[in-house]
Amino acid sequence: MARRDASQVWRGDHPWAVVYDRISGGERLGRLVWRVGMGSDLGLLHRSAAAELGALPDGAAVLDIPCGGGVALRDLPAGRSVRYVAGDISPAMLERTRREAHRRRVDVELRECDVHDLAFDDGAFDLVLAFTSLHCFPQPRRAVQEIARVLAPGGRLAGSTMLTDMGLRHRLGWIGGRTIGVLGPGCTRADLVTWLEEAGMHDIVLRPSGGIVYVTATRG
Repeated sequence: MARRDASQVWRGDHPWAVVYDRISGGERLGRLVWRVGMGSDLGLLHRSAAAELGALPDGAAVLDIPCGGGVALRDLPAGRSVRYVAGDISPAMLERTRREAHRRRVDVELRECDVHDLAFDDGAFDLVLAFTSLHCFPQPRRAVQEIARVLAPGGRLAGSTMLTDMGLRHRLGWIGGRTIGVLGPGCTRADLVTWLEEAGMHDIVLRPSGGIVYVTATRG
């Protein structure tokens, strides 16, 4: 029997989706699990999201994809007047995001969408957040192209991903993730930089943290 691709697995709300949502919220236990499992500082995710969201002017448009259960939404500064679109392939994740937005009393547009074929106009967003993302996509290069397409000139990408060249310990974790179907083919550092440049991105910064690399880039 052919293995389902990772998009199908995530759409079906794989049990790991619930685990990820719980440990990535930033609480002390989640940070510990992230540190032990990935050798990474979960705080980098939340600090990066908060910095990018805090730098936006009022009226800016944000796409958070995959939004998970509202992980980056938790870092939206109070009182910010932005259009926040939370996109995910999983209806269950979008429902968790809806509950998180309600709890925080913020307005969010929920969109069920596939990152490989985003139903948004070119240049629609000033910021795309794509945390813990590319390694989950069956076609990561296509995802990078679509993310860049929907960014306005001067718009920012901030995200994070596992890479396939992060060392033996994390390679074994990668194999496990591929085995259970939650990871796509992934990419190397060189692949990611090449794809971003091909998509018209510049000022590319990669910041490794254990088995995760945090990336920022600007649309040309």
